[in-house]
Amino acid sequence: MAVKKKIKKKAKRKSKKKPPVFNELKKIFLVMAVLASICLTLAMVADILLKPEKSVEKKEQISQKRPDSNKIKPIQEDFDGVKTIKTTTGLKQKLKQSIKYEVFEEIDQTLIEKKFPKPEKGHIPKIVIVIDDIGYDKAIALELSRLEPNLTFSILPFAPFGKTIARQLHANGSQIMLHLPMEPFEYPSVNPGPGAILSSMAPDALINQLERNINNIDYVAGVNNHMGSKITTNAAQMNQIFTVLKKKNLFFIDSRTTSESKCEASARLFRLKFAQRDIFLDNYQNSDYITRQLKKLKKIAEKHGFAIGIGHPYKATLNTLARELPKLRGKVEIVRAGTLASIPG
Repeated sequence: MAVKKKIKKKAKRKSKKKPPVFNELKKIFLVMAVLASICLTLAMVADILLKPEKSVEKKEQISQKRPDSNKIKPIQEDFDGVKTIKTTTGLKQKLKQSIKYEVFEEIDQTLIEKKFPKPEKGHIPKIVIVIDDIGYDKAIALELSRLEPNLTFSILPFAPFGKTIARQLHANGSQIMLHLPMEPFEYPSVNPGPGAILSSMAPDALINQLERNINNIDYVAGVNNHMGSKITTNAAQMNQIFTVLKKKNLFFIDSRTTSESKCEASARLFRLKFAQRDIFLDNYQNSDYITRQLKKLKKIAEKHGFAIGIGHPYKATLNTLARELPKLRGKVEIVRAGTLASIPG
């Protein structure tokens, strides 16, 4: 009986042994799993090693798609100043290279024959000098203000240093204006800059943009146009602008960037205090030229009792005014722009 039991146990063990084919398959699967894990490991290592090259390629592709930051981009309607340029190292030089002042090529240079009676003998002629395009060079704005406290400064909205300059000039006793960017005929090849009033704007968008521009600069007493040869010929849009200025009790000085300007007619309609530019002082950044323009301004003031000149924050303008303004003392009176603004008759 014991022998029979042993035989049975051996038979059972033999029956439990797996067939040789199954063992071979098992070995193959194990080899394949090992190979797969090796391949996966190699792929991960290759990905880690090659990743920096891919990221460089991506960066190069992105940089190729980006537009040249030095080129002037078309401005956005309904601009709220969120994308104003940040003040960083080297910004001042870049801004001085990129800022576009008035377009002088097509500007109206005719002398206005004023309707007012000639001044009485002994009357001291009054001269206004407005310095436009303030906001991109703090140092020169403050140097100009120290020459004469009654110079008027017109500040561009959303300019990087506009708010700071406005506070400092106001503390110095200078009158502050908003230099309102407006669409020229040359737009979009010539860009008036952030906050511009465009001919494509609906009335609500135009008024909202204008109010944001005014609110961006503290101590604003009046407004004059930056460029704007196209907008100032549009009576309907000038009327929209002047409704806001009238409500805020601001005067308007027409820079006269076109002979077809409708500004005076709109000012008469709204009973808005108004005046017009007589002379641009620095169409050319040349001291002799600027000196001649100042003499022309003085002659206009002597003939009509007053005259308005517009200059820009050029070094040549600063140097010429520093030399010539002392010569005018006692012969003319430098007054603020608001002094000569009146309701057109």
